[in-house]
Order: sequence, then structure tokens, then C-alpha cells
Amino acid sequence: MRVFAFLLLFLATASHVSAADFDIYQSDYRPLQVALLVEGEADAPGDRTMVRQVVSHDLASSQSFKPIDPMAFLVSPDSAPASVDYGDWRLIGADILAICKLRTVNGVLQADVHVYDPFRGKQLLSLVLEGSKPGLRVLAHRVADQIYQAALGIPGYFTSHVLYVTKHGDLSDLVYMDQDGANRQVVGKNFTLLLSPDWSPDGNEVALNTYVGNHPRLEFFNLRTGSRKAFGEFKGLNSTPEFSPDGRYVAATLSDKNDINIHIYDVKKGTWRAFTHGHAIDTTPTWSPDGKWIAFVSNRSGKPQIYRKPLSGGRAQLVSTSGTYNTSPAWSPTGDRIAMISLKNWSFAVATVKPDGTDIRYLATGKRVESPSWSSNGQMLLYSAEEHGIRRLYRVPSWGGTPEAVTSPAIDASDPAWSRH
Repeated sequence: MRVFAFLLLFLATASHVSAADFDIYQSDYRPLQVALLVEGEADAPGDRTMVRQVVSHDLASSQSFKPIDPMAFLVSPDSAPASVDYGDWRLIGADILAICKLRTVNGVLQADVHVYDPFRGKQLLSLVLEGSKPGLRVLAHRVADQIYQAALGIPGYFTSHVLYVTKHGDLSDLVYMDQDGANRQVVGKNFTLLLSPDWSPDGNEVALNTYVGNHPRLEFFNLRTGSRKAFGEFKGLNSTPEFSPDGRYVAATLSDKNDINIHIYDVKKGTWRAFTHGHAIDTTPTWSPDGKWIAFVSNRSGKPQIYRKPLSGGRAQLVSTSGTYNTSPAWSPTGDRIAMISLKNWSFAVATVKPDGTDIRYLATGKRVESPSWSSNGQMLLYSAEEHGIRRLYRVPSWGGTPEAVTSPAIDASDPAWSRH
């Protein structure tokens, strides 16, 4: 929940939501029509069905693709043709043809993946992926990644994972799931309070903000062992940690005497140094993907806005200027945009802006919209919003699209963190 402490009461009372307050950005992108053929082994029809369902859902959920109904195919959707007749696929409007053949070779499950462009009459990809029966769903996500990259020239994100926070009574749990919401499992239980989890670059640890008694604390939580190690336990505020891209540092918000500033922790040395100074409230740091800049929220201009400052030193530069305030910055892995939560006329929106402050795009509105987090390829954003008193996770394409729920309305979910790989 990456918000200013002094705004919490204000946020709790700001319940009116109106998309009319924002010019919601929509691109003119037309999703690619994709035809998917999956051929499985005769004795395992369930494998074929699962792979088709997972791959189709992955591609459709990206909103970059629209799977074609297999009923429209001129060939069987359950078997791969001996040769590809591009004309047949052009006839049904297929921009992309993807064929996946499942087979077992020496006890190893293989997926033979071929991707074609029917309109150019060209094969885009041919490769073999290996997996296992227990890992069939993971193999299907890998197939979707390959189709995505072959068609768009951008790495896929379907094998990635998400961490989020769920509350039960006065306690909080850390939950791990696949990016599509499957395989949900609690990995950290019964935190007094849990906020702002952030993945380490290697995916083994999480930096997070929790409480011991009434005292805030920054901790490293090991996802493999479940061990916890404090690295920030100062009097006052300890919050919003984020790993640097190389994992050497963690930027976080600390209170120093009466001031609230951004500090940087050296993971190897175990030492802190101040990054921002002064009497303004500076909080919620996020690193540029090259590790040379940190963006953060500051009220130095009178109201909370996004700033960026070089790690090497120098003056902070204003990034956001529109709206009542802007908070919760998250720098895209591609470096070209910064996501944020914007408030205007008592309405909330997920927005992105270029690091130089130009080209702001409002992507989605909602009640108590919070905590934007990027997919590893910078094409999707995950965030939390409140619906009927329950916080849920939603995703929306960063280039403009339709918000879609990822978690069930029966599950309280907030503070999403998308894995970096």
C-alpha cells in the first residue's frame, strides 16, 4: 500500500469513482487473430486439452491476441497437418498460426512448437521445449511465451509469478501465485502487518515492510526457507523497500529525526546512506532499470508528485504535474515509462508517464486503486482496487486496454509484486 501516511485518512474517505474525470487512454491496436492447433498423444487427451486452454488464456489475457474459435478451422484442431496451407488460414483471417505437438521421448515430455505468418507465407519459429507431466502447466506457459515472442518480437511473461498480501483479521499473509492466478499458495503466514513486498532480482528473496508490536521494520524474507532477517528497524518510519536492478542495494523510506527521506541500503555491507535530504516528505522509491535513477514521491512542491533524481547526485526533477496528487511510482522494466496512481476530482486512476514528464496516459479507474506493478516485459500492469469492500488484483495493458480481474472476489488481495523474470 504505497501511499503517504498523512494521506491515509483522506484516501479512506475518497470513495467516489468516475472514469469521466479521466481521459482513459485507448490505443488503436488490433489484436492479432491467432489459430492454435495442439496435437497430443492418443493416450493422454487431457494433456492436449490443458495445453490448449492455458496457451489460449495466456495469449487472450495479454489483449495482444484474439484466439480464433477452433470451429472455424478448415482442419482438425487436435492434429497438426503434414504441411501448412497458408491459404486456408488466410481464409479464416488468421494473422498467426501456432502448432504445438506434444510427445514423450525417452520419458521426457516434449512440445514441438511451430509458429507461422499466413499472410506473409513465412515460418516464424520452430523449436522443441522439454518438460514433465507434473510440470505440464509450466510447459504450456513456456509455449505461450514462445508464440508471443515469435509474433510480437517481445519476450513473453507467462511463466512469471506474483506475490500479494491478503489479510485475515488483524494478521496478514504473503501469497505466491502464477501470473494467471493459478497455483496460489501462502508462503509467509501471520505477519502483524505486511506492506510493499518487492522481489529480489534472483527471485529468492523479498524485501518487505512489516511490524513487530507497534514498530515498523524492514525485512528480507527468503522464499525458499521462510527465514526472516531485519535490515531496517529505526525509530519512526521504515517503509516501501525496493531492490536495485542488480540486487546490490535496497532503496526505502526512513524517518531521520523529524524528516522523512529516501535512504539506500548496501546489502553486502549492511550500511545505510541518505539519498534525499531536507524537510519535505520523500517516500516510495523506484529504480530505473539501468540503476542510474530513482523516482520517488515528494511534497516539496506543496502536494505529492513524482520526482526523479540521478543516483550519482544532483537536483531532483519533477516528473508529474497533473491531478490533485500522484503517488506509488513504479518504473517500467523497459525504462520508457513510470506507472503511478493519480487522483483528480476525488477519483483514482492507474496512469503512466514518460520519465521526462510528458505523454501521461490514464489506463484504468477504480475505488482505492493502489500499488501498480509491471510485467517483466513492460507490456502489462497489475494493481489492486476495492470492489464491494474487497480488495482484488486487476491487470491492464500498458498500451491501453480493458482492465481484467486476476483474483477472486472471495480473496482479499493487495500490494501486488510481479516477479522480474
